[in-house]
Amino acid sequence: MGHAAILGTSSHVGKSIVTAGIIRVLAQEGVRVAPFKAQNMALNAFVTLDGGEIGYAQALQAWAAGVEPTVDMNPILLKPEPGHRSQVIVHGKVQGTAHAASFRGRRVWLREAAIESFERLQRAYDVLVMEGAGSPVELNLMEGDLSNLLLPRHAKAALVLVGDIDRGGVFASLYGTVQLLPAEDRARLKGLIVNKFRGDVSLFEEGLGILESLCQVPVLGVLPFLSFGLPDEDSVSLEGKPDSWASKGLRASVVVLPHISNFTDLLALEAEPEVSLAWQRTPPRERPDLLIIPGSKGTLFDLAWLFESGWADAIRRWRDEGTTIIGICGGMQMLGQRVDDPEGVEGDPDSHPGLGLIPAITRMNRGKRVKRRKAQVVASELEPVGVEGYEIHNGDTVFLDTPRPLLTFDGDDDGWISPDGKVLGTYLHGMLDEGAFRRTLLARWGIDAGRGDNPIEAGLTKLEGVIREHVGVETLFRLVGI
Repeated sequence: MGHAAILGTSSHVGKSIVTAGIIRVLAQEGVRVAPFKAQNMALNAFVTLDGGEIGYAQALQAWAAGVEPTVDMNPILLKPEPGHRSQVIVHGKVQGTAHAASFRGRRVWLREAAIESFERLQRAYDVLVMEGAGSPVELNLMEGDLSNLLLPRHAKAALVLVGDIDRGGVFASLYGTVQLLPAEDRARLKGLIVNKFRGDVSLFEEGLGILESLCQVPVLGVLPFLSFGLPDEDSVSLEGKPDSWASKGLRASVVVLPHISNFTDLLALEAEPEVSLAWQRTPPRERPDLLIIPGSKGTLFDLAWLFESGWADAIRRWRDEGTTIIGICGGMQMLGQRVDDPEGVEGDPDSHPGLGLIPAITRMNRGKRVKRRKAQVVASELEPVGVEGYEIHNGDTVFLDTPRPLLTFDGDDDGWISPDGKVLGTYLHGMLDEGAFRRTLLARWGIDAGRGDNPIEAGLTKLEGVIREHVGVETLFRLVGI
């Protein structure tokens, strides 16, 4: 058996979802398969059982394979921060921050770290399905391209190139990418996938012939434009999210912060049929029933933006008018009285007043808490249900008044809830994934929530069906040498 690498003509063509679908089909056919992405740049992250941090997309792909996510599946994770720099995470642990220019001096070290993880995975699984990053033919960056070129070469992986037809220009993007691939990589290119096709695919038959003639490789499949309800890898996907409420349902708003992170926390809530979730960059004219401030990779920067953009005034006004407000991780820090960063963890030393809705002060520090958690709701305003999730955050939050914890885990209290139950804060990511917690939260609006299928499992099942129908098991077997 061999390995396969799923590359794309650009970011957001669907590589992550296609990779998850291929892995799902192979796993269901009894293949010992796992995902691998040498280097990922994303603000959606997940925590492995041993407390390592990886891209959420690789966690999703591990679930597609029916295996536990590990740091080797994404050995290098870059998390963009304000100031054109990124936090560098290697084998799940923070190694510091770096500007783009400084990565050139770390190429050898990063490549060795990626190869180390690849070799461990290769010993544990028969097939690795590797995901590329962005475009494989950024000509000024190809020398150090770990995800698209260097690690697939090391693995001698068969290459598949994905193009997005919905954006237009699929002929130019696929053909241009094939022509710009180095000869040694082009020789391993086994086929193309046309993604996000709308309408009757029979009308594209002539186009398929043209693509195959131009690129001299077969089109392995044309995938329809569908929503699988699965999390996307980066914030580019938010451009396609609804920014206004539907005519029916609970009106819920997500504040789309400039450095929004882990917006995967909202996936299950978005799937609730009686909830209309809007992703909003500016305050809506009407008051939402529920407002969520998600995580951030630049808490002080985004907190200042809340005041500059008018969100702060709107949120405090809506609080007085009865809106329920939830802050998750950085969102909870912003709901407090103040956020201090005397060490300049997020840039220059700074301090900024918070929204003042939670009696707490947060002090940023260089230690990062990354841990999976099993928790229990202890707030009397909610049903005492169990929840699972994970912490990923810098900073310690001190509550100034009598503690009113939302959760408890491992003997420690977490978060805060107001006496009327309408302001909630927590460091726990993934809390809203739990059907029992959504049920107790949304019951206050008379919504019978949390009863449906797990949205990720349902999405993977739907995705598996699409890959089986439009690509086929035999094609995938040939791709990985079965």
